[in-house]
Amino acid sequence: METPAIGLPVLILEDEPFITLDVEELLAAHGYGETIALSRGSEALSWLEINVPRLAIIDPRLSDGVCSAVVRLLAERRTPFIVYSGETSSLTDEEPAFGAGELVLKPAPPEDIMAVVARALKSVQGTDQR
Repeated sequence: METPAIGLPVLILEDEPFITLDVEELLAAHGYGETIALSRGSEALSWLEINVPRLAIIDPRLSDGVCSAVVRLLAERRTPFIVYSGETSSLTDEEPAFGAGELVLKPAPPEDIMAVVARALKSVQGTDQR
């Protein structure tokens, strides 16, 4: 297995600590080193003022509400993101920018999550990232 290039962190926006831990461990097991985990959209916006992730995995509903401003910013920057949600309703009705990310319904098998991570990074970088 090819290890992803070391560099920019993966941003995880999730307000459930056990889900955050599962995603961090999954990414680490597949060579995606550094992650930054935040539970509030406001924290993410502050972090994004001075940082750039290579990828974001986002639960759309965080402890401080829907993270619409975060996904708008990521979409504007063309930063790949995955919407990791238990909702089957269309988030794009609330915020069209959610449509720029790929939806993965919770709970998802690890191999499904990693397949979407690889696709998201490949679409932006043009290389096969695992």
